[in-house]
Amino acid sequence: MKSPQNGAQPRILAVIPARGGSKSIPHKNIADLCGHPLIYYSIREAHASRMIDATIVSTDDEEIAAVARECGADVPFLRPAELATDDARDIGFLQHALEWVERERGWKPEYITYLPPTTPTRTAADIDEALGFLVKEGADSVRTMVHPHHFNPYKMWLESGDSGRVEPLFPEGRGGVPRQALKKYYMPIAAVYATRSSFIKQGRLWGDDVRMSPFPFERFVDIDYPDDLEQEKMLMQKFNLI
Repeated sequence: MKSPQNGAQPRILAVIPARGGSKSIPHKNIADLCGHPLIYYSIREAHASRMIDATIVSTDDEEIAAVARECGADVPFLRPAELATDDARDIGFLQHALEWVERERGWKPEYITYLPPTTPTRTAADIDEALGFLVKEGADSVRTMVHPHHFNPYKMWLESGDSGRVEPLFPEGRGGVPRQALKKYYMPIAAVYATRSSFIKQGRLWGDDVRMSPFPFERFVDIDYPDDLEQEKMLMQKFNLI
């Protein structure tokens, strides 16, 4: 498990969220991927990070907790059930984790990063690059994002009512503006989220200064359905991440 050495205070705490109530893939966070439970890859890369000082897994599920411990993770508590429902917001489990480590371990981390297991192609280098925006550049928060170049929102239209009538999502879409002239756009992905712990205490995920840490689109699949696991397996093999 990754924890501070010699009683030092962790400046950056990583939280790996892994609730047990996935509907599309039962126990998704411990589903097999290339011979390891899915959560293993997030634990491994968090431990390999040069910037993370301590890592814990937040789960409401005893089986997931046991598997995470077998993977070398620190699972110091079970998350309350009300913080692990389908509509529970991320801020809830992050506040719970932060309050727990402050109360039970005396840690007062300056930054919190959370690493969902559903992006196992995320590497320690990706984590450290993202965290650099906080520690080295003084940003409030950072999110990994991809540039989905095949799906330009400025060229998309919205259905208006039930008649089949459509309207441009953005005014730029009405006039057939060339792609090269449109603004550059990014889509947030569940690879690395990080923010100052002071915002978590305020009930906020993000500060005013949010930076984007780019993530390669060709290395991204968010695992929601069984077919996604197969696609992810091919990416893990292609990029030698097993």
